[in-house]
Amino acid sequence: MTTGRKSVDAPPPSRRARRAEQRAERVAQRSGVRPAAKQPIWRSPMVVFTVAALIVGAAIVGYALLSRPTVSTESLTPPVAEVPAGLSDGRTLGRVGAPVTIEIWADFQCPGCGQLARRVEPPLISQFVEPGMARFVFRDAAFQGANSSNPWDESVEAAAAVRCAADQGLFWQMHDWLFANQIGENVGSFAPDRLRAIAQAAGLDMAAYDTCMASSNYAADVRSETNQAVDSGVHVTPTLLINGTLYTGNMSVKDIGDAIVAAAGGATPAPAAASTPAPPTP
Repeated sequence: MTTGRKSVDAPPPSRRARRAEQRAERVAQRSGVRPAAKQPIWRSPMVVFTVAALIVGAAIVGYALLSRPTVSTESLTPPVAEVPAGLSDGRTLGRVGAPVTIEIWADFQCPGCGQLARRVEPPLISQFVEPGMARFVFRDAAFQGANSSNPWDESVEAAAAVRCAADQGLFWQMHDWLFANQIGENVGSFAPDRLRAIAQAAGLDMAAYDTCMASSNYAADVRSETNQAVDSGVHVTPTLLINGTLYTGNMSVKDIGDAIVAAAGGATPAPAAASTPAPPTP
């Protein structure tokens, strides 16, 4: 005989249990993950930060440009003498057939080089270069800028600027303007703005000058020639090589004039270049 057990229905849940169940359902509903709306890219924190940084940077650069004092050409000192017409050819001044060649190794920041250019060279030019006895050849020995921590090497950049001037046939004009406007070594004599003003005063085409200086090719050439100076035994500026004989130290017009006469050894001055006759008028 089989015996059976009478089933008993479970009591209904209490009010507390029902409330707990309802709370659990609401929590589950609230915790459900819904797809987030795609945020516009312009509201991305990284994009906002980048744009803000660019705006601030542009403001700083703009302020620096507007507040930077400009250098007036009227504030510069003109050279003591003009470059003789018809005697300059790049970095050479004088007639090709002159019996004496004077190589001038110099630094545009060097005080002694400035004295040489302002006080000694002009009378030498009138007494020996213009008559055809001697000619000058300028060489770079850009030493002084290495003594500064400024990444803008004033010696090298000034020499590069003069090479840019040579491209326009104005090497000796720029040479004279630079030496006339020394205000000290590594103190801003040839800072970018002042160097540009000097180039303008010397008569350069400024668009061509800016393009030339931006290339940095001549700065590399200046450094290369400065290394050649050291290899040639040039360690101080100014140094003169008069027909290959080295002269250093403070030299007067008479000292260099005597050296020119000795180097010429009785040679006659080079004749002036024959002028090209004007074409006949038709």
